[in-house]
Amino acid sequence: MSDKVTRDIIIEKANQLFLNNGYKNVTVLDICNACDISKTAFYYHLKSKEDAILNFYDAVTKNITNLLISILSKDNYWDQLLICFESLIREASKFGTDFMSQMLTCNLKVDYGSYDFQKELTRVVVMIIQKGQEAGQFRNKNDALTLFQAASYMFLGQEVTWCIKKGEFMWLEEIRHGLECVFDVSPELR
Repeated sequence: MSDKVTRDIIIEKANQLFLNNGYKNVTVLDICNACDISKTAFYYHLKSKEDAILNFYDAVTKNITNLLISILSKDNYWDQLLICFESLIREASKFGTDFMSQMLTCNLKVDYGSYDFQKELTRVVVMIIQKGQEAGQFRNKNDALTLFQAASYMFLGQEVTWCIKKGEFMWLEEIRHGLECVFDVSPELR
């Protein structure tokens, strides 16, 4: 088995343990036992259990690009855009505020790039925004990439609020309302 495959398996199993038990309740030994590897093997592939969560958004954005079929089956660009952002929220919600707070904390200590713009997702969402502008569904005619970045930073701010409020924040509702404002979505689509 290649090092990359082994590393991916460790990350996948660790994230499953975090999902089931909460980040703080999972130890490196728990991850090693779940993967049937030694601590030496674990530390060969990852520096710490924090490393496992730092790849969270990479996996999620790859899954979103796999959602393209469902995205493209929607009748309008507003629904397509919502699928992109709402699927990120649903994935984060599955893991909970403990996990996401830890990922934020790790990146505050050292920028691991977890919050960098992913090329594939950026390309897809920018295309949706451009099409929505052309169709008159998004009345904000500013540059599509700039709009995507503004929406993404709003999303991150809401994610931080969701973590601070320990999940007592209506993130799905707030992202919808915020996106309506950023893109100036045509009233009949709201």
